[in-house]
Amino acid sequence: MGIAAAALVAGIALATVLAPWPGTAGLGGWLRAQLGLGPAAETDVVHAMERAIAQLQSYHGVLEKRATNADGETWLVRRIEVWVDGDRYATRDDTGVVTVHDGRRKWQVRPADRVVAVLPPLPDVRPFDLEDEARAALRYPHRVVGREQVAGREAIRLRIEPPGGLPYDLWVDAETHLPLRLRTAMQNGIQTETTFVRFEANAPVDPSRFRFEVPAGYRVEEENPGQFVDTPAEAAVIAGFAPLLPDEAPRRILAARDRVVLDYGETVIVEEPAQGPFEPQPNAALGSAGQDGVLEVFGERLRWRQQGLEITVEGPQRVELARALAPDLRLPDPGGQPSGSGSASGNFDPQVEVSVDMEVERNSQQQVDGGHFPWMLDPVQVAGAFLLGQFGEQMGDPAALVDEHIRVVHNDGRRAIVEVEVGPVARVYLERLVRPDESGIWTVVGYDPRGS
Repeated sequence: MGIAAAALVAGIALATVLAPWPGTAGLGGWLRAQLGLGPAAETDVVHAMERAIAQLQSYHGVLEKRATNADGETWLVRRIEVWVDGDRYATRDDTGVVTVHDGRRKWQVRPADRVVAVLPPLPDVRPFDLEDEARAALRYPHRVVGREQVAGREAIRLRIEPPGGLPYDLWVDAETHLPLRLRTAMQNGIQTETTFVRFEANAPVDPSRFRFEVPAGYRVEEENPGQFVDTPAEAAVIAGFAPLLPDEAPRRILAARDRVVLDYGETVIVEEPAQGPFEPQPNAALGSAGQDGVLEVFGERLRWRQQGLEITVEGPQRVELARALAPDLRLPDPGGQPSGSGSASGNFDPQVEVSVDMEVERNSQQQVDGGHFPWMLDPVQVAGAFLLGQFGEQMGDPAALVDEHIRVVHNDGRRAIVEVEVGPVARVYLERLVRPDESGIWTVVGYDPRGS
């Protein structure tokens, strides 16, 4: 995920814990007593935030998102009210749309259409998931840059500095260690700031918030939600195939036609019949697993094919659960040498090196973070642009070059090798020099001439 997107996602939930709220001294004292926290350790404030969020069982808040342009003009973009109680949540936006997940099923009440839409409950990304946002803050380098008042609370201001991206700021309550506000960098002339203007932690949430009801005059629409079942055999009858199961039993099983979802809490396994060729995400790292021998590694997601099924495992337990299904699973090794890459030596060792201007690369990374030039996240397209720029007409039809004559033979997430079927170049070598994760751009660092 690009930095702009990461900051925006974080802005919806890193801002998830805002004040002013009554009785904050009691909340802070309770949290500090529960966590054994002494005076705020500014150098460890993000870890303290992660621990504090883990203590939240329920909350109710009102989130405001504002935007500011380059001229300093600010306006309200969106206002959302949110209720969370364990696995259940409900939200209501400023247009009146209500989204509810009661722990088993999910639906949306849409007043403008007079519709109650039943949605697939899994996989489900909970809105304003504080645990996810704490992990996001831990992912990149961060430092304390000061203390300020936010919504009537003393807050520690953190500067989050994604490699090769633009820094953004997060304010964390100095007493409770809960996040208060997130402000993105100015990109494309717009800066966003997300704040909870009201927040109640561990307060009772009315159970009726999570009750499925159809208002008078509304119709119900189902968007293939599937149903929860008790056994794999029941899932097989509904899905039309027998799902593959790890030794560890899932918490819940959701089955729909041609789809089975195994719920392990924060980690979810999705199984579907394989159809057509397996096509990994262009900027994913590649390992090996299953019948086709290709494993897609993208962020917290693993995807491969096995026994006629396409399997996706997403979440913190993804590696353990994936290996329980595919014991031959091999993750890419960014520190090792390419294996079976098609190069003569099997090493990442281009015969012709290409000089790189890191200032240009960093600027390009920021452009991609801002939503421009997404093709720079795809090693095939980057290699194709390089070849056309360097060798022009010798590469033949530009569209056919990228679509038909270049293929990735190695991608460990940090380095990639592509083979070229036409023209004077046999292989192109690329690296993620600015940021070594799925949001990083690819850069050509060398190539092998054909016939060498």
